[in-house]
Amino acid sequence: MKLRRLRGALYPVLVAGSVAGLVALVGCAVGSDPGADISQLDSLPVEAGPAVDSGSTTLPSTTPRGGDDTADAGTGTGDDSGGGGGGTDAGTDAAMGVDSGGGGGTTSCSSPNVCTGATDLGSVSGDTGADVKTASGSGSQWFKVRVTEDDSSITAISLIVKAELTSPPGTNFDVFLYVAGGSSGQECSAVNASSTNASGLDTAKSEFGESGVFSNGSDDSRTVSVEVRWISGTCSAATPWTLTIRGDTP
Repeated sequence: MKLRRLRGALYPVLVAGSVAGLVALVGCAVGSDPGADISQLDSLPVEAGPAVDSGSTTLPSTTPRGGDDTADAGTGTGDDSGGGGGGTDAGTDAAMGVDSGGGGGTTSCSSPNVCTGATDLGSVSGDTGADVKTASGSGSQWFKVRVTEDDSSITAISLIVKAELTSPPGTNFDVFLYVAGGSSGQECSAVNASSTNASGLDTAKSEFGESGVFSNGSDDSRTVSVEVRWISGTCSAATPWTLTIRGDTP
């Protein structure tokens, strides 16, 4: 009976000793103070390797080194066709009137503008003063000029505009005039007057407005489109054509 009581008294002591030993063993395993309270284990730092910033994760590139160069080499664009002039076809140059021989100042013969975007030369009086406007260039081009009615007499006087075009040696340009049907607007398709000489001077004259004996009492001013058109030869800035627009000139 006494032995059983002794065992009963010793049992809690043995259990408490076993738990203390276990805490000491765990403390040593995790590098903590053996005397630390087991409740502190939850607050111990845990090593997890190098820190990773999940807000700025950068994925490794899937493009191999030199990938751009490899793609370019494998998909050539054909820009360099034998190392000459960016692949320009000499036949195309000839068709456009461009001197492909590399001469100084050669230019394209195509027009830099269209009728609706014609270069404005201002105005000339069609019935007084004999105003003059001039221009020059090396290829086809569009111009426009306002031909005004300025004589207010009772006598009918028509409006006259004349275009004189001089082509450079070896190149042929022609001139075309288009007269608007009313006091406003611009004509770009119906040719009113033209000159198509093969060389030298081209002269085109247009006359419109009043006719007969007496004035019609209305404003006959018109916008006249002037087309300088390349026909043949080499276009060169060194040898331009010259254009003279004359108002009130028979």
